[in-house]
Amino acid sequence: MSEYTVQRLLDRYAVVWRDEKGKRRRYRLEATDRSSAEAEARDWWRRETDTARTVGGLVADYIDAREQAEIASTSRQRDAWKAMRSFWENVDPDRIDDAMCRKYAEGRGVGPATLRYELSMLSVALRHANKPKKVWRPAAPERQVRHLTHTQFERWYAEVKAPHARLYALLGLFTMARPSAILELTWDRVDLERRQIDLNPRGRRQTKKRRPVVALNDEALEALQEAYKARQSEYVVERGAKPIASIKKAFQAASARSGVHVTPYTLRHTGAVWAAEAGAPMDELAQFMGHDDSATTSTHYARYSPGHLMGVASKVQRTNKPAPEFVS
Repeated sequence: MSEYTVQRLLDRYAVVWRDEKGKRRRYRLEATDRSSAEAEARDWWRRETDTARTVGGLVADYIDAREQAEIASTSRQRDAWKAMRSFWENVDPDRIDDAMCRKYAEGRGVGPATLRYELSMLSVALRHANKPKKVWRPAAPERQVRHLTHTQFERWYAEVKAPHARLYALLGLFTMARPSAILELTWDRVDLERRQIDLNPRGRRQTKKRRPVVALNDEALEALQEAYKARQSEYVVERGAKPIASIKKAFQAASARSGVHVTPYTLRHTGAVWAAEAGAPMDELAQFMGHDDSATTSTHYARYSPGHLMGVASKVQRTNKPAPEFVS
């Protein structure tokens, strides 16, 4: 059978699908509200199509469980599954081996980071279903922290034209916040008197990608004060009194004009590198960036700190080096 939809049927709901001959079929559910009907439909569909024993069924169960538990957003998992589905949908979990995973990698045509994410999600879904299995993944690529020099930033920033994009650029650099945190920022979480921003919306549970309270330097404070005077909505980054869904086009245009390629995440890394170069302690930088501990921060940014590992380097000395010969 093909995929199904849940549709209204009188005072109830029904599972609607097309059979192998293309004929429209439906099954009446007992639930009377949408969320219960969707849950009932999932259970019924898996029983009828026997997908519970396939990778497709296990991954669907895993993503649904994450969503219901409100652990974090499942949009990335769902997007990944759309790309994985044609290969893995009807696979028997017991038949997964290294050769199958390598074949998937060869046909997928994406980089090792994406492959590792997708195959890791598959591995977690199997564990969630009590079917743990070693899933082959390509070696992790060495992560490069791409950041801008001061000269590169100024060259790029000079080509950022729209006021909302210029404000975003300064906030991205000075707060090191993730793109979604800046685009969702509202004025009720900006304390200009205390020079602080609370990046976490009220009611949002903190996840691994923590949204901390960050301090504002003089330039960020001045930019926000000017934006506050001209505000037209509750959102800090706005255009025409409406929030901005994505800042990518503005960044791409400025990158094309300046010849300096910049993404929203480039600014996060740039702010962190500049802070490290200026001597910011790794534990404070970790808090500022929303990392759970300083280990992750140190891995990526400690090498930019002045005097990084010089304490070790200075301990390695030649103690029996012969005195230099002076020629008169």
